[in-house]
Amino acid sequence: MEPIRIIPWTDRFVEGLGAELATRPDLHRHTVVFTHDRPRRYLREYFKQCPDLPRPCRMPEISHMGCFVQGIRDELSGPMRQANRLDRIELLYRTVHDLRREGRGLLGQLPELEREQFLPWGARLADLMEDLFRQDADPVDIRLAGGEVADYASALLEQLSAVHESYLDKLDRLGWTTPGLDLRFAAANTDAAAELFRDRRIVAAGFYALSRSEDMLMKSLWQRGLLEVWWHSDPELAEHRKGHWAVFEHRDWQRLWRAPVEVYGNATERTPDLRFVEGFDRHSQLKALGEELRAHPEHDDTAVVLPDPGALMPVLHHLPEEDVNISMGYPLDRTPLARLLDILIRLQENRDENGLYLWKDCVALLRHPFIRMLGGDEYRRTLHLHEGELRLGPARVDPRHWEPPFGEAPLDDVLPHAVEPVRREMLGTCLSGFATVETLAALADALEGLGRLLHEQGKDVLNAHLIDAECLYRLLQGTAPALRDTLASHEPFKQPVLFAMLRQELSAERVSFEPEPLSGMQVLGVLETRLLHFRKLILLDAVEERIPGTNPHDPLLPDTLRLELGLPGVRRRDYVAAYNFHRLIKGADEAVILYQSGENPGLLDSKSIRSRFVEQLLWEEEKKLGHVVEVGKSDLLRPVTMRSSAVPTDVPGIPVTEEIRAELLKRLEKKPLSPSRLDTYLRCPKLFFFEYMAGIREDSRPEDELSSHVGNAIHDTLESFLTPHLGRSVDVSGLGADILTSTFEEQLAENSVFRHLPFDVFETIRRTGRERLLSFLHSQGTATPLALEKGYEGSIEFDGRSIPFFGKLDRVDRRQGGIVILDYKTGTIKKPAAKFWEGELWDRMASHDPDAPDPLLLPDLYKSLGSVQLPAYLHIYKNDTGETPWDAALVELKDKGEEKPLFPKKWEEADRAEIIDDMIPRLLGFALRHMTAAQSFEAVTGRHCDWCAFRRSCGS
Repeated sequence: MEPIRIIPWTDRFVEGLGAELATRPDLHRHTVVFTHDRPRRYLREYFKQCPDLPRPCRMPEISHMGCFVQGIRDELSGPMRQANRLDRIELLYRTVHDLRREGRGLLGQLPELEREQFLPWGARLADLMEDLFRQDADPVDIRLAGGEVADYASALLEQLSAVHESYLDKLDRLGWTTPGLDLRFAAANTDAAAELFRDRRIVAAGFYALSRSEDMLMKSLWQRGLLEVWWHSDPELAEHRKGHWAVFEHRDWQRLWRAPVEVYGNATERTPDLRFVEGFDRHSQLKALGEELRAHPEHDDTAVVLPDPGALMPVLHHLPEEDVNISMGYPLDRTPLARLLDILIRLQENRDENGLYLWKDCVALLRHPFIRMLGGDEYRRTLHLHEGELRLGPARVDPRHWEPPFGEAPLDDVLPHAVEPVRREMLGTCLSGFATVETLAALADALEGLGRLLHEQGKDVLNAHLIDAECLYRLLQGTAPALRDTLASHEPFKQPVLFAMLRQELSAERVSFEPEPLSGMQVLGVLETRLLHFRKLILLDAVEERIPGTNPHDPLLPDTLRLELGLPGVRRRDYVAAYNFHRLIKGADEAVILYQSGENPGLLDSKSIRSRFVEQLLWEEEKKLGHVVEVGKSDLLRPVTMRSSAVPTDVPGIPVTEEIRAELLKRLEKKPLSPSRLDTYLRCPKLFFFEYMAGIREDSRPEDELSSHVGNAIHDTLESFLTPHLGRSVDVSGLGADILTSTFEEQLAENSVFRHLPFDVFETIRRTGRERLLSFLHSQGTATPLALEKGYEGSIEFDGRSIPFFGKLDRVDRRQGGIVILDYKTGTIKKPAAKFWEGELWDRMASHDPDAPDPLLLPDLYKSLGSVQLPAYLHIYKNDTGETPWDAALVELKDKGEEKPLFPKKWEEADRAEIIDDMIPRLLGFALRHMTAAQSFEAVTGRHCDWCAFRRSCGS
C-alpha cells in the first residue's frame, strides 16, 4: 500500500499534482478524481502549458467524485435514470401515503397532507435518504421524538425504516437511481469496481472528510494498490505530529487507514500578510472592497470570495472594468427572473372565481424590468398609462380587457401596430399561459412560452445583460425539463400544488457562472475555492453566521437525532468549514478579511460578530505583536469610515390654500368621515392629506396582508358564531367551543391566501387563532347581541356645520348596565385612559386659535387619547338610535380575549352620560375645527414614521 501524499497547503495543489503526473510515462492510464469539477479546468490548463509534457500525448481522464461513481454504476449495472428532486419527493409522497393508509402508529392518526403541504417535508425526507445512502446507514425507527420535532415529523421518524425500505423498493422497480444510491452501490461492489480499473491508476485528489460509503470504496481500491491519495494539508501530519486543528479529519483518516504519510516537495513555512477590515454593514464592506481594488490595481491571481452568494450582484458594481471570472452557484430564486415568476404565480393564486386579478399583482407585472424591456419607448408609455389606471380603478381587474386610448393624450402620437402585438403577446403569455395549467408538463410549457417571449422580444437587452441571459438559460435547460421529465409530469394537480412544486425547484436551482479565463480576477463562493490557490484574497462577510455558518434548524431531523442514525452532525460541518477556510488563507501571499459588526435588522435584531476562524487569525497576529489590537489603532485592524452630515429634523408641512380648504369641506360634507380617518388626522395631518386629499393608495406589504386576512377571518368567525343568537339573552361563554373553533377553521379553508401558505405557517395561524378564540370565549358572560358588523350613521357638529360621520360596529350588546359596543382587536390596543377626561388638554382645546396654533396640542392630544375610535362609536350609536349607550370596549384578541372598557366600572351613569353627551361631541368638534381651519397639514414625527408608506415623500 502506497503512502498518502501531502502537498503542503502553503503550496499550489493543482500545479503540484500536475507536475508529478506530467513525469509519468503512463499518464493516459490515470483517472484523476477531484472533490468537485472546478479544479479539473485548472489541471487541464496546467497540462496545456506544461513544458515538461511531451507532445503529442494522451491526457488522463479527469473527473469529480459524483461523475466517477456514476460511471462505476453505469458500467456494472447499465445506465440508469437519475431520479430528479421532484421524482424523489413524489416517490416519498406515495410511500408515506401507503404507510398512512395502513393506519399504524402516529402517522395513521394524523390527517393526510395534500401534496402541497407535503412538499417541504418531502424535500427534507429526500435529503435524509441521500444522507443515509452516502453514509451506508440502515435507519432505525426513532420513537417518542415529539418533544423535539413537530407531530408530523415524529410520525415519519417513527416509521423511518419502513419509509426507507419502501422508497428503495419503488426506485428499484422503476430502475431509477440517485447520486447517493450510486455511491452506496459502488461501496457495496468494490471487487467489481476494482476489476474495472485493473489497468488504470486512480488518483483521489484533495479529499478531506469522507462519507462512510466514500471511505469504503476508496479504502478498498487503495488496499488493492489501484488508488493513490493526495491531500492538500498540514505537512506536520507526515511527522506524526498533531498539526493544525483544522485538519482533524485528515488526522482521523490517517489513523483509521493506518496509512503512512509523506510530503511531496519541500514544505516551507509561509505566513500570509493579513489585514482585517471592520464595517458596520454590507455597504461599508463594499466601500472598503472598492477602495482596496483601486489602491492596488494589479488584480492578476486575485480572488474575491463571497460566503453569501446573495452578495454577488452588489459586488459586481464595485469591480474594475476588466475581465472577471465569476465561478459560483448563484441561487436562481434570488434573481429578477425568479421575481417575475413569483409575480406570475401570485397573479393566479389571487385570481378570483370570475377570473379577475388583484390590481397590485397586475401593477407588479407591468413594472417588472423584464416586461418593460420587451418593447420600445411607446410600449413603455402605454404600460405606464395602464399602471396609472390600475391604481385608480377597482380592486379586481382583467388587464387583457383594457384598451389603450390611442389617438388621445398622452398616447396621441403612438401607433397601435407598434405596441399592441407585443403587449397582447405579453399578457397572453403571462396570464393566459399560466391560468389553465393542470399538469407539470403544462407548467413546463408555460415556462418555455415565457422564455420564448423574453428571448424573442428582449433579445437585444439580454445580449447586453449576460447574467440575466444565463438565468433564463438555466430556467429553460434546468427547471422546465425537471418539471416535464418527472414521474408525475402528466398527472393532473391543483394549481397550488403545481406552483408549490415550481417554487421548490426554483429554491434548489443554482445558476453556475464558469466562463474563461482562469487567470485574472476571480469571484468565487467558499466551496468553489476548494483546492484552488490565489496570491491575493479578499474575503467578504467573514462573520460567524457565514463562516462556519449557523446550524440551520431541521424540523424533520435536528442535529441531536442525526447522531442516533449514524449521520454526521454540526461538528463535522464545522471541521470542513475550518479546513476550507484555513487552507485558503495558508496558500495566499496576502489576505484582506472584511466583516460586519453592526446590527442585523429583523425579528431578533441580532448583532453580527466576526467568525471564530477570523478571531483565531487575529489572535495569532496579536501574539506576534505582544498586545491586543484595537480597531482603528493599527493598520492590521481598521474600520470603514464614512463621511456623515447632520440629519435634517425639519419636515415641511403642506400649506392649505383656499382651494384645498374648499375641496376638504366639499369632501367632508359629501362622504361620511370614519373614526379611523379621524385617527389618521390626529396622528399626523400630513398623512391625512396624502391619503384623504391626494388619494394616494398605499401598497400593502405581504406581512400586513397576512395579518389583515387573519383579522378578517377572526371577525367573520365571530359574526357567524353569534348570528344565530341575535336578540336572545345568552351566556356567550357556554355557546360551544367546538362550534367556534370549527367555524374558524372553515374560514381559513375558504380563503385561498391560507391554502397557499407553507404548512408550518398555516399550522401556527390555525393553532394561535384557535387559542385566542377560546380565550375570548372563556372571558365572555351573559349578554343579548343586538347587532354584528353593522354600520351606523351620525354627524359631528361644529361652527354651525354638520359633517356626516359613519362607523361599522363589530358588535352591539344589551347588558345589565345598558348598551355596550365591542370592537375586536387582533393588533395593538389603544384607548383613552380614565384620566384623559380631566386635565389641561380640554382647556388647550377650548382656547385653540387657528391663527396662532399650539404646535404640540395635536401630538399631546393623540398621545393621551390613544385612539378616538371608542368615543366615536358611542357618539355615532347615540346619533343613529337616540339611545345613550352604557359603555364601549376593545376586545384584546391577540392575548387573553379580555374586554378593555372605556369607562371604569365604578363610574356612575351621570359621569358616563356627561362624557357621551357633552365631552365626546366637544372632542370630535375640536378635531374637525382644527382640520378645517388649519393653515397647513403638518407632519407629526414619531415611531409610526418607521413603517409609514409616505416616509420618503414626506421627507421624514
